Amino acid sequence: MDDLDRPHVPPDFFKRLQITSAFFCALAVIFFLRLSVTATIKGHEREKILERLRVATTLKIPGCRGKILDRKGNILAWTERQMELIWHVPLNYSQAEFEWAELIRFNSFVPSMPHITRLTDYLGQDIKLCSNQPFSTPEIWNAIQLVSEHLECHATFKRCLSNPEFKKMIGETAVNPETNIEEGISGLELEYDRQLRAGLFEIQLLNNSYRAILLGDKADGDDIRLNAIYVF
Repeated sequence: MDDLDRPHVPPDFFKRLQITSAFFCALAVIFFLRLSVTATIKGHEREKILERLRVATTLKIPGCRGKILDRKGNILAWTERQMELIWHVPLNYSQAEFEWAELIRFNSFVPSMPHITRLTDYLGQDIKLCSNQPFSTPEIWNAIQLVSEHLECHATFKRCLSNPEFKKMIGETAVNPETNIEEGISGLELEYDRQLRAGLFEIQLLNNSYRAILLGDKADGDDIRLNAIYVF
C-alpha cells in the first residue's frame, strides 16, 4: 500500500492521545491512592474496635444465694454481696509511684492510700483500698482497668435476716474457701441448700470500656417460698 492509500491522520491526533492517556493514568493513580487511604482508615478503625474489645482483666465473681420467703411472699433471708479492692504494691518504687498517682485520682481511695513520702514503707505489701462497697461501685471497675496487674477484687457476702429471731430456724451459711460460694450449714439453709446455692460467673472488663459481660449459666441461686408448715 502506498502513501496515497493510507488513512489520513490529523497532525495533533497523537498529542490528544497522549493527553487522554495521561488523564486516565492520573485518574487511576488518584483512585488507587484513595483506595489505599480508605483501607488504611478502615484498618485503624478496625484496630480501635478490636482494642476496645480486648479484655483488660477477667474476674470470677460468686453469684448471690437465693432468698428465703415465707408463704405470704415476705423475704426472710437474703444475701448482700459487697466488694473489696486490694492493691498489691509493687516492689519497684517507680512502678509503685506511677500506680499510686493513678489510684490517687479516685478521691474515694485517698483515705486508704499512704502519703507519697511513706510509699517506700509499703513496697511489696498489700493495701486494702476499699471494702463493703456495692457491686456496681464505678471506682472499683475504673481502678481495676488502670492497674489490673496489681489490683485484686474480692466479693464478700453478708447473709441478712429480716428478724434475728429467725436465725435458729433459718440456719446459717458459710463461704466455702475453695469455691468462694455460700453453703448452708444448718436449718433451712442446709435443707434447701441445693436450690439456694449460687454459682460462679465471670466478668470481663474491656479496654476503654466500663461495661461488663456476664458469661456462663445462671449464677444467682433460686429463691424458695416456704409452705404452710412454717408459720410466722
